[in-house]
Order: sequence, then structure tokens, then C-alpha cells
Amino acid sequence: MPAKQCKRSTERAYLATPRHRFVTRYRERGSKDWRLVNEANVAEHAATLYSDRPLVLYGDNDANIPSTISQPSFVLRMLDLLELRPGDRVFELGEGSGWTAAMMGRLVGPQGRVISVEIISEVAQRAAEAVASLGIANVRIIEGDGGNGFSDAVPFDRVIFTAGTFDLPRHSYDQVRDGGLLLVPIKTSGGGDSLFLLRKFGDHFESQESMPCGFVQVTGKYESGGMEPMTLEKVVPAWPELQNQEVSRRRFWWGGKGQGHLGALGAFAILGIRSFLGIVEPTFRVFKAADNGQNKPERGFFGLRNAESGSLVLAIDDWLIAYGNSTAENHLLEMLHKWLSLGMPAAACLDLKVYPIDVPLSAGHQQWLVKRKDSQFLWTLQA
Repeated sequence: MPAKQCKRSTERAYLATPRHRFVTRYRERGSKDWRLVNEANVAEHAATLYSDRPLVLYGDNDANIPSTISQPSFVLRMLDLLELRPGDRVFELGEGSGWTAAMMGRLVGPQGRVISVEIISEVAQRAAEAVASLGIANVRIIEGDGGNGFSDAVPFDRVIFTAGTFDLPRHSYDQVRDGGLLLVPIKTSGGGDSLFLLRKFGDHFESQESMPCGFVQVTGKYESGGMEPMTLEKVVPAWPELQNQEVSRRRFWWGGKGQGHLGALGAFAILGIRSFLGIVEPTFRVFKAADNGQNKPERGFFGLRNAESGSLVLAIDDWLIAYGNSTAENHLLEMLHKWLSLGMPAAACLDLKVYPIDVPLSAGHQQWLVKRKDSQFLWTLQA
């Protein structure tokens, strides 16, 4: 049972909040079949519902899944990180099934309060019904865009995002109390997510712990469509001409072999280099193949584009392919050597400070500053 590895208080909340009560239907990745769950057949589904893996709750296409019930062991790890205490006020962006919010309600007790905002109407309604059915009165589920926060109950002691984001909403600096904790999956343009536990210090947040993870992206106000992988045709206007100007092709393996071994865009074999380049290299992009017309995650690849020299390099399956000239390829190889010399760090290996976008900042030695619309991320590699 996943709960055996967590804190006693988290384990008690887990045991008091049956996971199956929060799933009325689900499907597994790779399957198009929805399975309905009710009191009469719950025993048939128990092994799947309590297995240590996520399940899809909403969305028919594996390439774009808007809502899941997350892997139990990872959820419990997140609850441990939050260090929830009786009386805490908690805000959750992205309700999903309602299971996490219900456990948080147990942890903060009758004097505490959990506000959870879910953007998908059907998902929010199901979650609210599940929470109410267990008589958990200190959890309020609201249909809406969690990117707007919730000013009626500020300041919050704890905030948790259950969807990944490229930016941190401006209101976060006002709605989390000083010393409070924010648990958020941060996405980088290189692909892959990193879960960061951030603590509020005055006008900014500083990372306390971090680890690699995988979450659906936030939707609504803070959805960043331009940061997600796109086809070459959309990103490289000169691609129709460049694709006929191949100048070199060499074998280059990334921890796997064969067509498609980079797989879905979150492939862990290359997560380190991708997330590092996504932070430190402005010309780095992750691409996806054209729509395959099937219910499957896109086949992904990545590369560097040097528009000034008219060159492009792509890492596709077992190949490194250069187009136009060798400028982009040489630069990619230089960045790979730099990554190796720094100890092969991924985003989750770096310290992170997050500031409002209008705070004057500059990057120092082994620091990289990434600016978004509302926030700026100062990444630091400790010596």
C-alpha cells in the first residue's frame, strides 16, 4: 500500500478517504474504453483503482489529457511535502477527482479550510458530489479558472497546483502568507515537468525541494500554448526549403534505440538534457510530428535553430541531422559538453527563486534568468 511510505498523518487521511469513491468512470492510457464504476461493480475495478498509477478521468485523446486522478504514492508524497497542519487554509488549482482535496480536508481538520477550483464543469461537479458524500464539510469545490486565485480567503498557508504551469500567476505573491508553502509542477520549454516546493520570503519564493514529475498543463488564463511542442512547419518558417538542404546525418543515441524511442514528449531517457537546454538555450525547441490521426501521444524530437546562419539541427530517433549548414549542430554539441561538465543537471537539480516580473533581476555565475508574463524564474546551479 502506498500509504506505508508516508507520514502517519498522511496515512490516516489516506485510509479515511477511499479512492474509489472519487471515480465514477475512468480509462487507462492507450485504451479508448471508458469503464463505469458504481456500488454494484466497484469490486471488479478495485485492483485498478488502487494500483499505483494515474488514471484518465476526462478526455478521449491521449495526446491531450485534461484531467486525471494521479498516482497514489506521488499524491501522498505531495501531501507530505506540504506539511499540512490543523487549522491551515489551503488553495488548490485543479481539482480533478476531489480525492486530494478531501485528504487535505482531513489533514487541516475542522478548523482548517480547503478551497479547490476546477475549470472543467463536469469534473468539478463530480468531485463536489464525492466530497459531500463523505461528509467532509471544510472542503469547498468551485467551478472556475484557478489561475485567478481566490481572494475571499487570503492569505493561504498552503497552495498546491495539480497541473503544470510555465508561469506563476501574479496573485500568488499576494495570496500566500509570508513563510507559506507553494507546491507547483513547473514546465520548461524543453519538455518534462519538475515539482518544486517553494517557500514565500517577502516578495518572492525560494525552492526547498524538487523532483521530476509529469502533469497535464493548466488550462484557462495561464495556459501557454506557445510553449508546448509544435510541428516544424509552425516553428521554422523556412522548413520547406531547409528540409532539402541536409548537410550531415550521424548516429546519435539518447538512451534508447529504434524509431520512436524518444516516445511521448516526456521520455525520461533525455529529460535531463532537454530540461537543461530549455532553461539555458534560447534557440532550443521540442517538436512534434504532424498529427497522426490516432489516439496516441505525438512522436517527439528536439533541436536547435540558428536563424541568422540559416541552420537547423534535429535529434530524431537515433540520428542527429543538420540542415543548411553546421552552425546549429556545432552549437548543440558545445551545449552537450557544457551539460556534461556541469554534472548533467536537469531542471529539478537546480535551485529556483521566483519573482514578480517587475522586480529588477540579473543572472550571475551559473545562473539563468527565464522571464514569463507574470513571473521570472532565476535558476541556479550550486557549485
